[in-house]
Amino acid sequence: MTSIESKRVQYRKYLERAGVIDALSKALIKLYEEQNKPEDAIRFVRKFMCESCPDDAQYDVMKNDLEEAKTHISKLEQELERLRGQIKKSPEEYQELTTEGYKSLIDDEENVSSLLRKYLTPELLEEYMLVTTPAPVDAYLYDCAVSGFEHHDSTVGIFAADADSYDVFNKLFDPIIKDYHGQMDNENDVLQKDPDFGNVDEIENLDPERKYILSARIRLARNIEGLPFFPKLTEKQFIEVEEKVRSATETMDGELIGSYLTMADIDAESQAEMVKRHILFQRGDEKLTTAGCYRFWPTGRGVYHNPAETFLIWVNRQDHVHIMSMAQCGDLGDVYNRLVNGLTELEKTLAFARHPRYGNLTACPTNLGTTLRASVHIRLPLLSKDPDRLIALAEELQLQVRGPDGGELATVEDGVLDISNKRKLGFTEFELVKTVQDGVVALINAEEELEIAGQEG
Repeated sequence: MTSIESKRVQYRKYLERAGVIDALSKALIKLYEEQNKPEDAIRFVRKFMCESCPDDAQYDVMKNDLEEAKTHISKLEQELERLRGQIKKSPEEYQELTTEGYKSLIDDEENVSSLLRKYLTPELLEEYMLVTTPAPVDAYLYDCAVSGFEHHDSTVGIFAADADSYDVFNKLFDPIIKDYHGQMDNENDVLQKDPDFGNVDEIENLDPERKYILSARIRLARNIEGLPFFPKLTEKQFIEVEEKVRSATETMDGELIGSYLTMADIDAESQAEMVKRHILFQRGDEKLTTAGCYRFWPTGRGVYHNPAETFLIWVNRQDHVHIMSMAQCGDLGDVYNRLVNGLTELEKTLAFARHPRYGNLTACPTNLGTTLRASVHIRLPLLSKDPDRLIALAEELQLQVRGPDGGELATVEDGVLDISNKRKLGFTEFELVKTVQDGVVALINAEEELEIAGQEG
């Protein structure tokens, strides 16, 4: 018996034990015995199996009630955030919260791997306890580290509250950045090279025959100069970011022409469908929730996209702007060209935050530098059967390998993988995209070698 047949037998036994097959059989027999066969057989079976279940009209009423309740809850959450914003913590309260958060982090002997725990020493804590970034943001260390203080399993555990956070709390941020990005031996004053998107014509279609690559995507993150990052954005500033980006998209031309949708105007069903198609984002990450990322939701959030859905701009997902270019094929060159054109158009009216040492600034230190992530979803069924070789090869090529949903390799089905650049800081944008191009070609060659070996064997 094959593995699939065995699973089918086990599943059938499960259905029998649970009474599912018996219930379905009775419903189908009842349908068979009906003299006047109903036009909607599914509705008949559903009603027979659950006499107490609501009918379609009742279901619609309940669905509308649920949507109204969600809207009301969202308004209450916004009002709660407004009230919280009116309550100003005193320096003494910040000191107490920071001390308690740090003690909780250090006392946890099970979760010891966060970079915040590694580099926030008692001496630094004392030095930065009551220091703030310049007015009007006035961000404390606690505003940056609150998520890491609560979620001890964080990889990093700290977010910049504004651009000045990277300088005001530099003794903490700098080693975290160098450690995460593999720059510990870099003693240069500048860690990130100047922007250089190179010759876009050198980036090609990696799979013209569409045999391996399912899709390609490149994204960038940006924050508007002069505005705080999400931990300290006010409700008015969330809206200001959205209006600035909406205005900037009005000059788009060619294939970049599209429309802007503010999230508050998109009904829940459409939102869910857009999220499923990766056109829209959603909230829910607990670490970002604690850091303040979803305050005033959905105020100030939205998406711009062209009709082909190959160029998108997400507003206030985490950073102010996420710019994405994609294609349902392996034409990385086309994707890269569109991304560069889109960024160029935005930069005509928007100035983005940049640091002389770290390059483009993001709230999370893991994304700064180029902020670029180039990825492909690729089917490599033979190579994926040998995870150790796959991971070793990816390491050699400076690539990151994950499941198609961003999860572990254990979740891989049918050999579909997410392949992306491993590095973001210390290289130019062109170098990173070229790394992905060369690496993906090498992986395809390795897969083809296995195919040939299988045929010969």
